[in-house]
Amino acid sequence: MPLAPKPTTPRGRRIALKVILGAAIVDAVFLAALVIALIAGGGGAVEILGPLYVFGFVYLLYLAATGAMQGNWGWRFFGLVAVTLGPAGAIWGARRMRTETDAQIEAEAEPAHRPTRKEQRRAAAEKRREG
Repeated sequence: MPLAPKPTTPRGRRIALKVILGAAIVDAVFLAALVIALIAGGGGAVEILGPLYVFGFVYLLYLAATGAMQGNWGWRFFGLVAVTLGPAGAIWGARRMRTETDAQIEAEAEPAHRPTRKEQRRAAAEKRREG
């Protein structure tokens, strides 16, 4: 299973959030299926879906704790995932942090104005005339 990448860049944080979001969506599907199976009274389905949901929940806790230890985010995210029992808190927290990370990446990605070749030639011609 993939680990959350180290927080070397905001892009690494975005990748980690994508992994968490994917795991949370899968766990939400397991939770929904488990609830439906419980309502329908399917004992066999509950025996299969229950452990799958619990495994997904533990995996979300692991990813949240790994990201917090690596400095991708704070321990509040881990607490949010734990208190909401997995998918709901993970999806909400990951989406919120992803918008912050995307804004940070866009701010870093704005390149400085590079002169065009025409502007470079004009500046060089003016420099020759002056000196």
